[in-house]
Amino acid sequence: MTPVEFRAELKHPRGGYLFCGEEDYLKRRYLESLRKAVVAEDDVFNHIRLNGDTFSTDALASAIAMLPVMADAKLIEVEGVSLAAMSDTEIEELCGIFSLLENSPETVLVFYTEAGDLEPGTPKQPDKRYVTLSEAITVVLFPRETPARLAAWAAKHFTAEGVAAPPMAVNALLSRCGCDMYTLASEIDKLSAYVKSKGREILTEEDVALVASESKEIAAFDFTNALIDFRPEAAFSILAERKRQKEKPEILLSSITRVVCDLYMIRTLSDSGMTVGEIAKKLKKHEYTVGLYLKSASKSTVTRLNALMDACFEADLRIKSTSVESYAILDRLAAEASTRP
Repeated sequence: MTPVEFRAELKHPRGGYLFCGEEDYLKRRYLESLRKAVVAEDDVFNHIRLNGDTFSTDALASAIAMLPVMADAKLIEVEGVSLAAMSDTEIEELCGIFSLLENSPETVLVFYTEAGDLEPGTPKQPDKRYVTLSEAITVVLFPRETPARLAAWAAKHFTAEGVAAPPMAVNALLSRCGCDMYTLASEIDKLSAYVKSKGREILTEEDVALVASESKEIAAFDFTNALIDFRPEAAFSILAERKRQKEKPEILLSSITRVVCDLYMIRTLSDSGMTVGEIAKKLKKHEYTVGLYLKSASKSTVTRLNALMDACFEADLRIKSTSVESYAILDRLAAEASTRP
């Protein structure tokens, strides 16, 4: 079942639902909607929650068997329980408990999994556990939103706040803040308040650059891009800004190294013939991010990206083994790596 199909179910929710997939923001939003549809906000008797500490198949069976207290329905939430950690026998036992819902029409159950805990596999090779569970409970799959859908969602979110967001401004927001929907929702609220405080109704790219908080990954990406483009002055500027914000150089270097390694991996996979979608799925990254990284990686060579990785590892060793000021080591990295062919 898709999120759109589940939205229609909210009018008359019934039985059990297994929330899985990468988009945790949407999972949380739909979970809130399900709660409102089934139980009152302060109904502690008919809202049963089980977590990693309190969950067992016996506890779940008992919760399903309980009758609602002065209400027509009850909601059971299970969270913090890893399906990946269960054995095949435990999965079969859990599916047996789910079957009890057939004789408990007053019960609505949602089993919430974190991103990456249950993978559906592919149409040709579906995951066996996913298939087994989907035969026992309705699976609602929340995949990462595509760039186009994410941009449309952001524009709609701005509209709800009374602000018009042109495509260029929305793209600037995605480029600056990344594709995490929790982060974007917070930045949209902040930008909307700023635009309205200025007596305006239209968001601009300048507003995004001035107000939106740049993600650490994007900062590391911009730094790496400066090295690839042979722009040491841009790299120095980024380092100066991170130093002004008192970011620990060890953490910044870790982010930079991760970006360089990702660029190397994405370039290698692309050279092997994989598409952006295939790379995103393999590396469990957003297609928008992979597209940005591939565009950057295509400006360099695999050999140079490999050399950048070596330079990052050398800088990390210097930070950990010498008394030289850490940001001075990063400045040296910027100077050498951005001028070395």
